[in-house]
Amino acid sequence: MLRILLGIAIAVGAVAAAPGVNAAPKAAVSIPNQAGIQRAVDRGRMIYAYDQAAWHGTDDMLTKIPHPESVVGGWIVDGPAESPELVFFDKNEADPHAVYVAQFRDNKLVSSRLLGFGAETKLSPERIRLIKARKIGLDAFFANKVERCTNRPYNTVVMPAPLPGGPTLVYVLTPQTDNDTMPFGGHYLIEVSADGKASALRPFTKSCISLPLRDKGKDATVALTITHLLDPVPTEIHVFTSLSAHMPVFVLTTQNQLSWTVEGDRISPLAPKKTK
Repeated sequence: MLRILLGIAIAVGAVAAAPGVNAAPKAAVSIPNQAGIQRAVDRGRMIYAYDQAAWHGTDDMLTKIPHPESVVGGWIVDGPAESPELVFFDKNEADPHAVYVAQFRDNKLVSSRLLGFGAETKLSPERIRLIKARKIGLDAFFANKVERCTNRPYNTVVMPAPLPGGPTLVYVLTPQTDNDTMPFGGHYLIEVSADGKASALRPFTKSCISLPLRDKGKDATVALTITHLLDPVPTEIHVFTSLSAHMPVFVLTTQNQLSWTVEGDRISPLAPKKTK
């Protein structure tokens, strides 16, 4: 048995199935905007890896720094998605230095250490740019006074410019506040140019949306569904959400009336229904 929950104005929901029921098989279909799909996959995978590193690294850092509020000024994550590095830096805004560093492999913490005084705490110019871009992006975000989807602090993910001289990508993400729902709305992108200018906010939905991860009945939720209004193909947020929820996301893009499956870091179009 399949169950789809529909939200107001935008179709969203969770697909629930009894044990042994699988999603419909995908058929061969031409794929439009392959570059946009690949960009969504690459960025979504990176957002998830960086978000996981910040989450698990924070838990570890709190065991090593008793009163971080008096020491830590913020954090950044960089490196490839499969092996990112997390750095917490101090409160010296003019010349921040690292106080904690952690390495990850396949979303698992493999090593971490506190850093003492000395040259090892000096941050690279690339990391300084990420820190500055994060502040510029957050300042621009809060200046827009967008609707909050939760009263919890936002999460941030900062990515280096995809191309030399291009903008740094600053994602501001509504956090997951419980194990039973997944936020789909309240996620934004701000691009910060090389000369420190913030772009307009790029929203990924038009309203706050949360999808249930667990059915109140006996059926198990096996997939999420959402109608996407803003792009012709699924975005990095769909990939990030699928990876975070550990289940597929079915996406209907209204610009071209195409249906898609996002399964982790794979995006596939569904074959349209045949008409008689």
